[in-house]
Amino acid sequence: MKDVYKKQVSLLLDILPEIANEEVFALHGGTAINLFCLNMPRLSVDIDLTYIPASDNRNADFQNIRSALERIKDRLKKQIPAISFADPIRTEAELKLICTTSEAMVKIEVNQINRGIIADTETVVLCDNAQETFDKFCEVSMVSRKQLWGGKINAALDRQHPRDLFDIKNLLNINGFSSEIKEGFIFFLLCGKRPIYELLKPHSIDHSAVFESQFKGMTDSFFGYEEYENTKKLLIKTIYESLTKEDKEFLLAFTKGEPDWTKVDYSNFPAIKWKLLNINKLKEGNPQKYEKQVESLEQILFDGIPKSVNIF
Repeated sequence: MKDVYKKQVSLLLDILPEIANEEVFALHGGTAINLFCLNMPRLSVDIDLTYIPASDNRNADFQNIRSALERIKDRLKKQIPAISFADPIRTEAELKLICTTSEAMVKIEVNQINRGIIADTETVVLCDNAQETFDKFCEVSMVSRKQLWGGKINAALDRQHPRDLFDIKNLLNINGFSSEIKEGFIFFLLCGKRPIYELLKPHSIDHSAVFESQFKGMTDSFFGYEEYENTKKLLIKTIYESLTKEDKEFLLAFTKGEPDWTKVDYSNFPAIKWKLLNINKLKEGNPQKYEKQVESLEQILFDGIPKSVNIF
């Protein structure tokens, strides 16, 4: 593992205890997965946070988030005298902190759209491998496993970053795609910026350059580009095989702007409200595009697994 990444993780572990003092945040993303859920199969250098007490008042939520980030910043200045914070005006607007020292940089980011939790958070302890490697200890509040992995799966389908697909490989090999994780995945499908059909049948992105520049040196495990591509295909195949008729009808109804919340009710989540608002705007303003999205999803859901994901 590269020293530059190790220095980032060391700083990250000094920062996390100050974040843990803020009860409004729960950890999600690669750091939660690799440093807390698993035994550090790779390094992770960013801190991704979910704002827990989401409300209908976006401005009030954002102000509460900024206040919490400011408190974190004040405590970090006392705990780590050498720390500084880059680009404060832009980062305040984007609900971020960019923490820097002479040796490392760590980004803290709160998700603006996906506020709120779909299940109780849990307190998790830094994994043994990280404790031994960095001689540090901390515990944090983390989103539920289904929210954690559901978000990771959707990120992997959307941006197809090697870090995400490496994490997905470990999910499929260690935990498996359980019904609970599928529930979290479906929640994030509904919340995504892209139409659902685009996430379920993503266009493959060539990340060979990113593989070298942003992934190599993060793990001692072998994960080559061929395995990266195969993991993408296996993930899509696994998703298709897991979706029941009820799941498909639920996704289709949501895409029509007519969600059925009888089984599970996500109607109060800000991201869900935002997505439904956009669907209904599209339905009224561009009915042709709306119909295309509905038809595309229907075709993908009920026509079976695309041949492009057959890796056997």
